[in-house]
Amino acid sequence: MDALDRLLQDFRYAIRGLAKTPGFTLVAVLTLALGIGANSSVFTLVNAALFRPVPAPHAEQLVWLAATNEEHATRGAPSFRRNFSYPEFRDYATQLTSLASVAAYMDIPLSLGSGGEPQRTKGLITSGTYFDVLGFRPATGRFFTADDDTPGAAPVTVISHALWQRRFGSASDLVGRAITINGRPFTVIGVAPEGFAGTELGTAVELWVPLASAAIAMPDGGRLLELRTEPWLRALGRLAPGATLSQADAQARTIGARLAATYPEILEDNSARVIPMAGGLAPDNRQEARPIFGLLMAVPALVLLIACANVANLMLARAASRRREIGIRVALGATRGRLVTQLLTEALVLTLLAGATGLLLSVWLNDLLAAVSELPSEVSAALTPDIRVVGFTATVALMTGVLFGLAPALGSTRANLVPALKGDSGGLGLQVRRSRLVSSFVVAQVALSLVLLVTAGLFLRTLGRALRVDPGIDTSHAVAVSFDLRIQGYDAARQGTFYTQLLERVRGMPGVTAASLASPMPLGSRLISSAAAAEGPGQDDYNVQISYAAVWPEYFTAVGTPLLRGRDFTSRDVAGAPPVVIVNETLARRMWPDQDPIGKRLRFGGEPFLEVVGVARDGKYHEMTERPRGFLYVPERQRADLSDITLLVRTAGDPRPLIPALGEAVHALDRSLPLFQAITLEEALRQRLDNERGPSFVLGVFGGLALLLAALGLYGVMAYAVAQRTREVGVRMALGAERPRVLRQFVGEGMRLAAIGIVIGLVIAAALTRVLAQFLYGITTTDALTFVLCAAVLGSVAALASFIPARRAANVDPMVALRYD
Repeated sequence: MDALDRLLQDFRYAIRGLAKTPGFTLVAVLTLALGIGANSSVFTLVNAALFRPVPAPHAEQLVWLAATNEEHATRGAPSFRRNFSYPEFRDYATQLTSLASVAAYMDIPLSLGSGGEPQRTKGLITSGTYFDVLGFRPATGRFFTADDDTPGAAPVTVISHALWQRRFGSASDLVGRAITINGRPFTVIGVAPEGFAGTELGTAVELWVPLASAAIAMPDGGRLLELRTEPWLRALGRLAPGATLSQADAQARTIGARLAATYPEILEDNSARVIPMAGGLAPDNRQEARPIFGLLMAVPALVLLIACANVANLMLARAASRRREIGIRVALGATRGRLVTQLLTEALVLTLLAGATGLLLSVWLNDLLAAVSELPSEVSAALTPDIRVVGFTATVALMTGVLFGLAPALGSTRANLVPALKGDSGGLGLQVRRSRLVSSFVVAQVALSLVLLVTAGLFLRTLGRALRVDPGIDTSHAVAVSFDLRIQGYDAARQGTFYTQLLERVRGMPGVTAASLASPMPLGSRLISSAAAAEGPGQDDYNVQISYAAVWPEYFTAVGTPLLRGRDFTSRDVAGAPPVVIVNETLARRMWPDQDPIGKRLRFGGEPFLEVVGVARDGKYHEMTERPRGFLYVPERQRADLSDITLLVRTAGDPRPLIPALGEAVHALDRSLPLFQAITLEEALRQRLDNERGPSFVLGVFGGLALLLAALGLYGVMAYAVAQRTREVGVRMALGAERPRVLRQFVGEGMRLAAIGIVIGLVIAAALTRVLAQFLYGITTTDALTFVLCAAVLGSVAALASFIPARRAANVDPMVALRYD
């Protein structure tokens, strides 16, 4: 019999054997499927972000031209946390001959005024080569040409297929017509192919405009095209015929060194790399996301290890019942290697079934995640299995089969023929019960479960702290409405007139107690940061990191942030007046410790010195779990260069009914102005907390799953031990043993194993959770309360899992037990 015939025979035998024990097979498959499905689900997300090719022709030729900053490189790995200036991009595009073509782009907000109500939409400003690099064909019309991307060219745009259908009804005559973008006419020249919404995950682009239209598409866009000191563009390319990735990368680094030598004050330590283009994240975002993805992959891996330990125990218990069969096969000449192969084949069949079930389970889990998290449709579409996900799942399943199948196969084939052929199940039961291997699996389950529980507990404690933290603003009875005048072409004078008229209208509305303007919105998704220096010695050293907002008078009343000292901004704090600033408590302490900050001066961003006229109470400015940060406020009328202005209104009652009236007040001044956010501050606060709820929810689910698997594993071992020792228990009870004593003995055996696992788990958790420090807030990685509570919960569950079969043992009828075979 050749190897293939033996393999097929083993598979048939394994399938028949598993079919005879449907209960065992079902439990083992479901247990493994939970672990494999969790891993597959998380890998689907990682695959979409890091590995899935761009859906473009010959995607293997696409590459990122990634800007690097060697000053921030770590352990020899380049830092991609910068972009290209337009002149720098042009240098690479003309000199990098290993790439057939290169394109630059950056996502920008755009105001669309045609086809319905004004709306803010996602746009991409690109070089004219963008679609050529990707190799797409338009659904209708054409893409950009070199003429469209030259100075003075007429403004043109390409729209997405989804926008064409949704807003323009798939009009066949749209190409060639003008639509209004940012208050200006743009001619539609083409429609992107169906399903394409950009190369980056989570950014559903609806409009593409060429870089030549930068002055219209974005504030200061025309200036950005000229400045080498302003890095703002990402770049991608396609390998030239015959060129390799390593050649292109080496050439990019050579060009980078040459540019750094030519412009040392601007490009010192800066260069570029050519790396494969895969996944939905740009190089800078990939670098920031890797620690999070590492954590996400580690957690379900622990769940799978627990599931493997659980099934290994089930396999050992099942092997005990087959002791006579194995003894007979050995007596008939079967080698130990042949028996191990047979048992591993059974494990492989189980994992194949579990892998298929786990893959289906991962699809359901991803659909649930998309629904609960309200993910954008393009992200949800990316969370579908492809060949990499299937391959990953198959690999995990095979490794799982070896992991849980090898030890039981080796242990159960150490057959002692005499008791095995006699069918000495009682002795065998005692042997299995005392087996170090079984005990080790139980201890490992408990230890790993505790690690997951502690991890989940730390995140839940962080969430609890975030829910209780004082945001520094009064979110009750307040509403925010956001819009952007700068992308509509408003200059500083027109902006000032618009804001003044708007506030006059809003402050006169019934129920309004205060109204102001701010950029950015408090606790919004945008944060503006810089470096600041206090007047005096070292005033040219910008050594204090700050964030800031531009606000109008009455801001602190509108958001409910008290001024602790000094005054608020007034109508006299305008352009041309002495520049002033209000600082928060943290910044005041850092810059002027033990001094009165009122009257002191500071500057940031190379601007003139500003006089401190007030101190505001500390708060949260971007995330609820952020560390105390230095923050300052400047009068918007002294710095009218910020986009995305938010109207903040405080009311005497429920602010929600006022939102339509606020929109009407804005549109009464400019009907074409889109409102891209209208939300109460309470709703805005909940959205920020969602950033904390997401990881806590996922880890909580995995922690609960680990707890369930550990409980089932301990219960299974104890239940099997009770079944194997039924005759022994009957004899002892017939000789006078009391039920409470039998109960204590069995519970004690289970709790001893659980106690060992808990101790080991606490040690491992204390060591491993140190890597979570950057994700936690308000607690340490060795938070005593979390460790104690998790150990207590796991101990309680272990006690219950031991008590149920122990109670069955204590209730055994001695007469029935003595007849038990």
